[in-house]
Amino acid sequence: NKVSPDTIQKLKEIRNKVDILELEILSSISNQKGEKIKINSLGMLEKSKRKAYDGNTFFGFLGDENLNNENTTNNINEEIDFVIKPKEKSNDKKTIGRYFRIRYDLNINGYLIKDLECGFGTFKKITEKTKIKDCYLINMGISYIVCSFGVDEINLSETSIIDADKILIIKVYSEVQSGELHFFNPQQFKKIYIGRDAYCNIIVDDTLLSRFHCTIEYKEGNDEGWYISDGKGTDDISEEKPSTNGTWLCLMEETLIKDGMIFKSNQNQFKCSIIKQKKNKKK
Repeated sequence: NKVSPDTIQKLKEIRNKVDILELEILSSISNQKGEKIKINSLGMLEKSKRKAYDGNTFFGFLGDENLNNENTTNNINEEIDFVIKPKEKSNDKKTIGRYFRIRYDLNINGYLIKDLECGFGTFKKITEKTKIKDCYLINMGISYIVCSFGVDEINLSETSIIDADKILIIKVYSEVQSGELHFFNPQQFKKIYIGRDAYCNIIVDDTLLSRFHCTIEYKEGNDEGWYISDGKGTDDISEEKPSTNGTWLCLMEETLIKDGMIFKSNQNQFKCSIIKQKKNKKK
């Protein structure tokens, strides 16, 4: 979490040159819809509660400072730049802490976002085909799936399956499904549908899911692997239909923020815009 003085100085030198990241609140149970948060290389530009200006911007909740509760902190404004409350006057231990961080990276000249494993997770809306990595956590409706690879969990011998490490294992967690296990060999399955429809390979009992909520398919060739996309994927892009409530990927590793990206954290939804700074004209 500590940033070296040299790095802070470099971030300070470029603060008037780099693109500004603007977050617009699309929905929230505690903050005003339409509110915009601007961030530059040093961090949050206005109304930062932490006021560290070290390249990091932390979002979260440290408890209600008006309540006398052992979970709250005396220095309630010192660890968070922007407060997003999960509930009114909520002091639940699960929702007290830093939810996610945004920082400017000098190596890639861009903004990175990462979930900090507090609350109920920070998730990016999947809007394009995304390669699945081991231990990916994906949210849809009020349900979740966890993706992994290999054959250990299904008690099969690796020698009995060709390319056993390519087998995709999916665990489903919903109101009525607790760790339900599915596995898919790319030799047999090139495309997997997840949703409420009886035709789906994985049927999830969740009224917030679309009939065909998301599609997972195996691609060969360059960057071979399993890819997930929202909605019912088809060979004709013009016929693709997105899900009603979206498919969301947990940001467990630092992820580059792109213009137009939408993410959510603890019942708060944000849209990202990358704004070019105006350059002063030479006289």
